Amino acid sequence: AVVSTQSTGSKIRERRRANRNKALDSELDIPLPTAMDPASIQRFFMEQVQSGEEKLGMGDTAGAVRHFASAVLHCGQGYQLLQILQSTMPPEAYKEFMEFLPKAQAKYSKTMQSKMAPKSAAQQKSAPAKSERIIAEEAVD
Repeated sequence: AVVSTQSTGSKIRERRRANRNKALDSELDIPLPTAMDPASIQRFFMEQVQSGEEKLGMGDTAGAVRHFASAVLHCGQGYQLLQILQSTMPPEAYKEFMEFLPKAQAKYSKTMQSKMAPKSAAQQKSAPAKSERIIAEEAVD
């Protein structure tokens, strides 16, 4: 009877851990474009900026952060957008955004890699590190 109690307790802990990890993973979900052509990406980018502004205006900082992160990840000039966001967002919201962005970038990289066939194992490993490094460097400047 003791063994089954321990295994049941272990199963419950594993289930809770899995649910907690799933919840943390879903917190990093950001909107993604449905098409990858330049016009669709530009339209998607503008929608994300507008949605972020609306969410911020309603006091939904977490929602705003998700939309702004998606905009940065789909922007050709991420550094300029980061500067604009820093000058227009309340300091606490910008701080939350900057804490969220690298995590969202990492998840986005994994999502995009899984959607695309990898050319080689070496390219697959180096690509996300480079893009994460670029955003990190832009954020510091």
